Amino acid sequence: MATERSKLRLADLKARTPAASKLMNVKLPVDTIQRIEKLARQLKASKTSVIVALLNEGLALAQKKR
Repeated sequence: MATERSKLRLADLKARTPAASKLMNVKLPVDTIQRIEKLARQLKASKTSVIVALLNEGLALAQKKR
């Protein structure tokens, strides 16, 4: 099942397919990057996929709180 990146969640990372993307350069604290890298290793996923999933989940929570 193809999951669009705009709908990607952490639970989806094991069964994913590539989606169209656009580059965005952001600076993150080192400890945040280390935590993302650790989570990516645990999930056997790319850092990009983990970041997108985390952002999507955070955006979903923010929309619910509005």
